[in-house]
Amino acid sequence: MPVVNIDELNEIMGNDAELIQECFADFLVEYPGMIKAIKTAIETEQFVEIDNNAHKIKGSLKYLAADAAANAAYTIEKAGQSQDLEGIDEKLAMLEAECQKVILFIDECPF
Repeated sequence: MPVVNIDELNEIMGNDAELIQECFADFLVEYPGMIKAIKTAIETEQFVEIDNNAHKIKGSLKYLAADAAANAAYTIEKAGQSQDLEGIDEKLAMLEAECQKVILFIDECPF
């Protein structure tokens, strides 16, 4: 699975390279806060906030056609919904690793 599915990204963004650049820039700015919000929610066992914050980052990643990272966020979203924090550290590590791949992709992106 590619880090970002270029064909899907172009379809989502209407082949608008400027829009793609703007969305990538927005993600780079918003990512640290989104991850921090998830970590805080996990530490305080605020399950609704885990769900909401994971859902938010999942949506951003889906919009960027970053399916592996979006799937990692979804596992955390489900944990919040089911109020089950078993394995949450591994799920969070996976999300961060996948998001780092997205960030590297953005840094090297030809758009």
